[in-house]
Amino acid sequence: MHYEISYPESKLDKVMTLDQFEQVVEAILAGKYSWACVLILRFGGYNPLHYIPYRTYNRLLKEHQTTTKAKGNRPNHINPTQTLDEQRSQSLTKNEIRKAYGTKIKEQLLDSVRIGDSLTR
Repeated sequence: MHYEISYPESKLDKVMTLDQFEQVVEAILAGKYSWACVLILRFGGYNPLHYIPYRTYNRLLKEHQTTTKAKGNRPNHINPTQTLDEQRSQSLTKNEIRKAYGTKIKEQLLDSVRIGDSLTR
């Protein structure tokens, strides 16, 4: 049995804003995969507490708050009063994100692989 689901192209192409995407990429590159998952859920309009245990979520929030204060990074740019439609209207398309970050991410991944290779020799 095969079902075909169609979505409006505008909603499929709009993933997140550039600033939101940068936050997710920064979290991944810093090795903070759980925090990246929290950000993706929040930016997607989901409540992370529906997917992550409360204690884990609370710990992640505390860790992120202390690291942003210690590093002097920008605060979390999640605007809880902004509706999902408003966020999507400011979003970039998948192709725009690929163009902006594709080579940057590939270069950083290649650098990390080269470092790993040099350590094993």
